[in-house]
Amino acid sequence: MRSLRRVVPSFSLYGEAPAAANQIDGVHIEDIQSRSRKYLWKIGTHRHTLLSQCLLVASGPVAVTLDETRTDLAGPAVMIIPAGTVHSFRFRADTQGRVLTIDLARILSAATPAYQASIEALFAAPRVIDLRHDSELAERAARLLERLAEEFAQPGSWSAPVGSWLACCVLWILAHGTAGHGAPEIHSTQEAQLLRRFRHLIESQYLRHWPVAQYARRLALSETRLNRLCRRQAGCTAFELVQQRLALEARRRLVYAGSSVGGIAAELGFKDPAYFSRFFRRHGGVSPNEYRRRHRGG
Repeated sequence: MRSLRRVVPSFSLYGEAPAAANQIDGVHIEDIQSRSRKYLWKIGTHRHTLLSQCLLVASGPVAVTLDETRTDLAGPAVMIIPAGTVHSFRFRADTQGRVLTIDLARILSAATPAYQASIEALFAAPRVIDLRHDSELAERAARLLERLAEEFAQPGSWSAPVGSWLACCVLWILAHGTAGHGAPEIHSTQEAQLLRRFRHLIESQYLRHWPVAQYARRLALSETRLNRLCRRQAGCTAFELVQQRLALEARRRLVYAGSSVGGIAAELGFKDPAYFSRFFRRHGGVSPNEYRRRHRGG
């Protein structure tokens, strides 16, 4: 991780140390103007190790980079940024909206079990959602975020549950309002929690290239049950989930880290750079060098 950290800083809130994550107590909300104005409307490349974000741009332009993908658009729009995503923004002085920063695990614990899967699915991957053709959803989300901001400003709001409840409401509304084919399938709470534990375990161990059987033992599951769980909840096998995380880290380092391709292969636990190149081509469709050439400019 060191080569990437040297290039991409980790923050709690942009410009603040990661240790400050405990200070938001699960929910933080602010308007886009308050922080971006200090940085001349440009929020540089960074990531949040523990926190996820949902940005609602009500009006005005924004250029956003999520991992290796850059998008230019105007509000209303929503940006979903799961924890760990490398991202940056360029706003304009007339860009209006709000930034909701959350500890997803705490937020999910405040949600009714039947609604947890929808909120978790919203943060399954970083994405930009254009709401210009759904002004009703944008206005509904904006009103809830405004109410959340009012509650957040109240004395002692950190110890009250209202902020978490309102955050759950707006995230659930966005999850259902932006789903391509209606409401997502609701899985059992127990299975959702098991998948969450598996994803957290992947996050801490993927660089060690654990076999699926080792993950299953740590979770007190059989390998067969873990794969069945992943197929139902994530639509792929346990091995594919681990490989996806490894491929994501490879893409991030090729774009943001200064190491050679061979150096990145070693950092990611590949003893043979040629095998790493085959792995990357299988997941990315191009060689590591070609991927870096295409994305390094931004």
